[in-house]
Amino acid sequence: MPPYPQPAGPEPTDGTPPSVMPVSVRVAAITMGVLAALLLVNAGLLWYGFDVTVDRVVRQGTGITAAEARRFVLLALIPYLVIGLILALAAWFLPRRQPWARWIGLAASFVLALLTLFSMIAAGGVTVSALLLFVLCAAAATSLIARTTGGWVPRLRSRD
Repeated sequence: MPPYPQPAGPEPTDGTPPSVMPVSVRVAAITMGVLAALLLVNAGLLWYGFDVTVDRVVRQGTGITAAEARRFVLLALIPYLVIGLILALAAWFLPRRQPWARWIGLAASFVLALLTLFSMIAAGGVTVSALLLFVLCAAAATSLIARTTGGWVPRLRSRD
């Protein structure tokens, strides 16, 4: 027994992943969970008020029929619903060390960031909600590509 205690390092030196969840994994799981909640609540509210939204699009648009407005609202709802579900799954399974959750979460965060960026460009300005989504996507993506996350989550494929 050594005369003085040796501090435990943040990562084991024998090549095995650390047993304690790194901060980057926690940040990634929390930000993906918040993104998923925001997207799913938005999709749920849009679905709940579907007819009201369609009527508003018809009233505010010039020469837009009700069928076109329904299609427009559905095309706005479906991508965010799908991305929200994917982010919820990734946020749930990343702390359980599922390697696919890291990559699916990274892809969904990247796609959502691109959609948010394109919507900001199309709208001609930045809204608070768009900025919040973009910042959360950036936080999730940087946490997912962090070295500590890669060391904690096993590889997707083993190199044999």
